[in-house]
Amino acid sequence: MVIAGSTVQATSARDHDIAVAMRPTEAELVRARRRLHRKAVLIAALVGVSYWGLVFTTHSVVVTVLAAVGLVIGLTATATSVFHDGNHGSFSTSRLVNRVAGYTGDLMGASSWIWKFKHNRLHHGNTNVVGTDMDIEQAPFARLTPQQAWRPWHRYQHVYMWLLYGFLTLQWFLISDFVDLAQRGIGGHRFPRQPRPRDVIAIAAGKLLHLTWAVAIPLMFHAWWVVLVVYVSVSWSVGLLLATTFQLAHCTALVEFAEHDAPRRGEHFVDHQLRTTADIGRGPSVGSGAVHWMMGGLDRQVEHHLAPRLPHTVYPLVATRLDRACADGPERVRRYGGLMPAVRAHGSWLRAMGRRPV
Repeated sequence: MVIAGSTVQATSARDHDIAVAMRPTEAELVRARRRLHRKAVLIAALVGVSYWGLVFTTHSVVVTVLAAVGLVIGLTATATSVFHDGNHGSFSTSRLVNRVAGYTGDLMGASSWIWKFKHNRLHHGNTNVVGTDMDIEQAPFARLTPQQAWRPWHRYQHVYMWLLYGFLTLQWFLISDFVDLAQRGIGGHRFPRQPRPRDVIAIAAGKLLHLTWAVAIPLMFHAWWVVLVVYVSVSWSVGLLLATTFQLAHCTALVEFAEHDAPRRGEHFVDHQLRTTADIGRGPSVGSGAVHWMMGGLDRQVEHHLAPRLPHTVYPLVATRLDRACADGPERVRRYGGLMPAVRAHGSWLRAMGRRPV
């Protein structure tokens, strides 16, 4: 579905009421940040133990696989819970701590400097706006919106895109960051300021550190082909989980896509986010709790988009209040029934967008 610019009505009073209703108290924020920091310690321990078991111990294939799985979970949680919160300024009240938390993405091969422009400005400020939100621009590999050009190979995108999603982190590490620096922007959108020498040094240092811990140190203890297989397997698995997490909230038939002239800021902000974003779901089951833990609360993308500077550990509380605030309004929170319904919805959308337009 497409949002036409002329059909969006001003809802400033309602937006204000929703913002006030979902706002946590200072005490609730303090408790949420404490939970987030405890979670970060647990994630660091999981990554450390898994890495130690994978690199420095002599073990069987079974232990290697278990350690690799633990590392995948730990790195995914690092990206969603530490890197993501840090770059939104929600990990801590300290700017320095947020920068350190955000730099964990550089240690995973990405660039937090480039990512903040692509994610915070282009995606959050222009959610599902075709031509501006670079998260839904996957040409020439995929067609994710009705407005995008169709190519014959898109008929099979519901099959091959799941494979390509896994190369997200390798793409960050080896290709996209360098291309963006060379082009001084992303997809025709210039950086608001060009990177200073210290920014470039930080980006290069992050990639060097990633290469050191992920490749160079393991090569000191294992054959090159073992390191290559494990590195690609772990990287691909993390990439698949991260790419899928973000796509489920924005690329299905449950949400809408906006033209470039659609009102989306100021008095239109809440309305736009409710139309273009969906929650994966929530519930009391162990499965949903585990999904929420690893996704860093990004199963509640609506709450995140409405209040990106809140720590994700407060989203369960905010979600309940948001539902109540939207109960009598024209636009409510769009939500799947859980992870698998959301995955199926995205697969169906890939298939639908892969059909040749009439």
